[in-house]
Amino acid sequence: MKFPAISPRERHTPPPTFSQAGAGPVRGQFENRPYESIKENMVYARRFISAIFGLGLILAGAACRSQPPIPAQRFEVRGKVVAVNKDESTVTVAHEEIKDYMAAMTMSYPLKDKWAFNVLKPGQAIHATLVVDNDHAWLEGIVITDAPKPESTSRAPPESTPPQIGTAVPDFELVNQDGKRIHLRQYRGKALLLTFIYTRCPLPDYCPLMSKNFNQIMQALRSEMALDTATHMLSISIDPDFDKPSVLRAYGRTYIDKTSAHPFLRWEFVSGTPQQVRKVAEFFGLSYSTDNGQIVHSLVTAVIGPDGKVRKLYRGNQWQPAEILADLRDTL
Repeated sequence: MKFPAISPRERHTPPPTFSQAGAGPVRGQFENRPYESIKENMVYARRFISAIFGLGLILAGAACRSQPPIPAQRFEVRGKVVAVNKDESTVTVAHEEIKDYMAAMTMSYPLKDKWAFNVLKPGQAIHATLVVDNDHAWLEGIVITDAPKPESTSRAPPESTPPQIGTAVPDFELVNQDGKRIHLRQYRGKALLLTFIYTRCPLPDYCPLMSKNFNQIMQALRSEMALDTATHMLSISIDPDFDKPSVLRAYGRTYIDKTSAHPFLRWEFVSGTPQQVRKVAEFFGLSYSTDNGQIVHSLVTAVIGPDGKVRKLYRGNQWQPAEILADLRDTL
């Protein structure tokens, strides 16, 4: 680092040495040491310290700036249309392997090209761009490359009729992350919030988004003690063959505070036999099926009142945690 020269004003004629001035007991200690050199060194030191301090402020400011967002990833998708859901703005596609991202499977994706819902039909061959941006993923730039074949059959999950608001929920039996049996009736007297997931779900705005939303709801409930103690949450896996209690427990720990002594006290992760899970899903209008080892499914989230009756149903992934919190306050 190069320091600027000392200005003439900062230079002084050296005063008499201590020996000339008569310094008592320390007389002669600083003899022959010019005052000018001491003064210059002090000036240099002050400027050096100022420069270091300024550099520290610059580095600290740079560190405090927010990091640039991770750019969205884009992947080419080729496959055939299995089902089209205009109401939920999704298209189910049986696609080839997506290089560097996903094996060949059948999945339901949000579609940004609204015009396509008027022309897409099961059996059509398409290619499109899959965009993965943090917690969201969607298809865009869809191109229809082939007409549907007459022999094409849909592998979309069968449609299921959701219950009417006010319908009493049956006393379904399931098994939680600790391997303990639970019955929905045991939550009577509390508001019950439930949704459907599976732990291997690869799309960020499907099961992972449902779990992230539930985590936000749980965090918000902690600031409202009365509402917190009067609410219970269930995440029901639709992949019972893989999502055994130990898997559900490990998955749940990624969304629940790890320091909590009783992490699953308010939010449990449950599954059951294939038949038990199917009955629960069909009651709430959730459609799902298995294709090449992967699960094709819709999304349903339900708010059940303390009386065990359906108060609100949300289909798809557009709902926000604030909406659910408002429903819980109205319910209780």
